[in-house]
Amino acid sequence: MKIRFVRAMLLIVLTVVASAAAAMDAPELIAKATEAMGGAKLKTISSQKATGKIVNQGMEIPFTMVTARPGRLRVDAAVMGMSIIQCFDKTSGWSINPMTGSQDPVPMGDLEIKSMKLQSDMDGPFVGYEAKGYTVEYLGQEDVEGTSCYGLRLDTKQDIVMDFWFDAESFLTIKQNTKIKVDQAEMEVQNYPSDYRQQDGVTVPFSLQSRRGDQVLNQMVIETVEFGVAIDDAMFAMPAAAAKADSTGK
Repeated sequence: MKIRFVRAMLLIVLTVVASAAAAMDAPELIAKATEAMGGAKLKTISSQKATGKIVNQGMEIPFTMVTARPGRLRVDAAVMGMSIIQCFDKTSGWSINPMTGSQDPVPMGDLEIKSMKLQSDMDGPFVGYEAKGYTVEYLGQEDVEGTSCYGLRLDTKQDIVMDFWFDAESFLTIKQNTKIKVDQAEMEVQNYPSDYRQQDGVTVPFSLQSRRGDQVLNQMVIETVEFGVAIDDAMFAMPAAAAKADSTGK
C-alpha cells in the first residue's frame, strides 16, 4: 500500500514538474523568438537589401527588396521583360505594373497599405505590439509537419490576423498563417520560412514557400542579403505619370 502511494505521489510530482517545464506564455515566447532572430542586434540595423527570385509555375522572377527605417519598403521585380515596382513610405504606397497596360504609378489601396506596413516593420510585428495597436494570444503547443511548435496569434485589428508557429527548440518561425478580410470575404495563405542562415549576427530565412491549403503558390529564394546599405530617400517617392504620346506618336 505504501509503495503504491509513493509511486502515485511520484507520478503526480513528475507530472507537475513536466507541466511547469512546458509552460509558456506570450511575453516569454516573444522574447525567445526575438532572441533567436538576433535580439538586440536587430535594433542596430537601419536598412536591408535582399536579392533573389520567386519561382512560380516554372517561371523565375528576379527581384530586389529594400527595407529601411522607419517603415519604408520597395520591391522591384522583372517579369517578361517588364519592371514591376511596389513601394511603401511609412504611411502611403504606390505601384507600377506595366502588365495592367500602363506605365503610370498608381496609389495603393487600403488593404495593400496595411500589408506593406507589416512587411516594412524591421523589428517585426511582435516588438512593441501594444504601442502598434495589436493584440497577441498564446495558442499552446502543436506539431507542425512533425515539428513540435509553440503558437502565437497576432491580431492587427486592421482586418489581418496572423498565427505564428515557432520551433519548440530553436524558436524560429516555421509556419505563418495569415487571414485577411476583404469586404465580407476572407483570404487565407500559409508561409513556410526555412533555410535559416546567420548573417552578421542576424538569423535570416533564405527560403519562403507560400501555400493555400495543399496548393503551393510560389517559392521565394533569397540569394544575397546586405545590412546597412546606403539609402536614397528619392527611391520611395512616387514618380510623376509617364508622358503620353500625342496622336502623331511623338
